[in-house]
Amino acid sequence: NGETTRTKETGQNGEKTAAPVQSIVHPVFWSDAERTIYHADCLDVLPSVSVDVIVTDPPYGVDGAILNAKRKNGTKNPNARHNDWHDEPEWDRDINPAWCKAVCDAAPIVCWFGNWRRRDQVERAMPHPLRAEIVWAKDTHVGPPCPLAMRDERIWLFSVEGIKGNHFETTVWDEPIIPTWEHRRHKNEKPLGLMRRLIRFACKPGDVICDPFMGSGTTLRAAADLGHPCIGIDINKTYCKATVDRLGKGHSLQDERHESTGRDVTAGPANRA
Repeated sequence: NGETTRTKETGQNGEKTAAPVQSIVHPVFWSDAERTIYHADCLDVLPSVSVDVIVTDPPYGVDGAILNAKRKNGTKNPNARHNDWHDEPEWDRDINPAWCKAVCDAAPIVCWFGNWRRRDQVERAMPHPLRAEIVWAKDTHVGPPCPLAMRDERIWLFSVEGIKGNHFETTVWDEPIIPTWEHRRHKNEKPLGLMRRLIRFACKPGDVICDPFMGSGTTLRAAADLGHPCIGIDINKTYCKATVDRLGKGHSLQDERHESTGRDVTAGPANRA
């Protein structure tokens, strides 16, 4: 007997749901009416998934080294917190081209985070054409202090038929990061406001969203807040548990602190992500 996975389906009233279908995949880790989480390799689950949009941040090529806060003179700051609570991964040293094929087979639109150095590699591996590049301009540099410390990250939008978007946007998004001195749920955790902004732009109301590299569940939290059925997949059981806890509690104080400071450029001040 096959285990249950979820895919998009149209209900009696025309609404989209994350409806169950039968396929041979890993068992469901957790689910409710609109959200499903798998503790599995995404390559084992994605062949059985059909959704409207993939929104994900594959953590390939990220150095897992401990970040130790130091003073300008190089001495250790004894009062600073260090983000050394995350194990250094081994599986994500480089991009796996099979990921790109799998996400494109699962959805006509793919929103994919990455470093500018990886653009050519990702674009070559992705079956869907690259339609747009968004530069996430962070409120502080995230690399070592040097003449050109990095303060940006890219969001690439791939799609079969082009990106229309739900409103006017620019290609540079000024959004704050989650400070490194906070105890993040995941070492590469994205701010909730940033993910809401991306979903609002790229996803139509009711679209089913999947994040195959779910991490601590920011995409799922944002999708649920905006009324989207969603599917999350992660190979790390600790992050699956953290996401279930996060979804069950709704907004946390940490999420509220990291709401977006940006807004739709055509909207008034009250319409913030």
